[in-house]
Amino acid sequence: MKKGETEVREFYDEYVTEQANTGINDRIYGVYERLIGLGLNAQSSVLELGCGIGMMTSLLKRKINEGKIHAIDISEASIAYGKKHIATPNITFSTQDITAFETTLKSPDFITLIDVLEHIPLEMHAALFKRISAVMGLNSHFVINLPNPDYIAHDIALEADSLQVIDQPVPFASLIQQLDDAGLELMQFEKYGLWHHDEYQWFVLRSKRPFKEESIDASLSVYQKIQRKIKRWRIKRINK
Repeated sequence: MKKGETEVREFYDEYVTEQANTGINDRIYGVYERLIGLGLNAQSSVLELGCGIGMMTSLLKRKINEGKIHAIDISEASIAYGKKHIATPNITFSTQDITAFETTLKSPDFITLIDVLEHIPLEMHAALFKRISAVMGLNSHFVINLPNPDYIAHDIALEADSLQVIDQPVPFASLIQQLDDAGLELMQFEKYGLWHHDEYQWFVLRSKRPFKEESIDASLSVYQKIQRKIKRWRIKRINK
């Protein structure tokens, strides 16, 4: 067993009550809305890494009734809570160290690390990303939500008592390099705030693929094509 793993398990086993009392907050619901914006639907398959007691899982099951959800967490007590309060036939809860996870989902539509990465030792990130990359398909979305590293550094300096057993800044530059090394490419990035400006960071990644010259027009709807023509007409008028 890796150094500190027992301490981590015990912390999150004892953290169940606090999570249950907090419930679904603005941050969790906001991530759910972002996933819907990426195409989450009734048939989606989701690998949720670091699910805790299943607050995000409970939202996912509202949308997903034909697809599958595999929710994984290191805490047995958290998984027990999820199985008791949230489980449905299309949800699998399992107690695993997510840095060495196993799943039966094939090329899941979404793989999520929602406010989890900052609680995993930095030296384990590279291997985790490679493991995630190995289970992704060409259409898989890998999404990461985590605190701005400067925000965590602020809490370490001024509010250390509020932090979890492992809670560290995740430097942007090294994160991007490790994701690139794992064969992943960044499709979306946003720094945003909920309660304070610039608290969180949002990443959407996919598997790298060779560039292929394909016309955008072929993938547009009739409405989008009309909007495109109107825009080009306006540009021509500006140029006159």
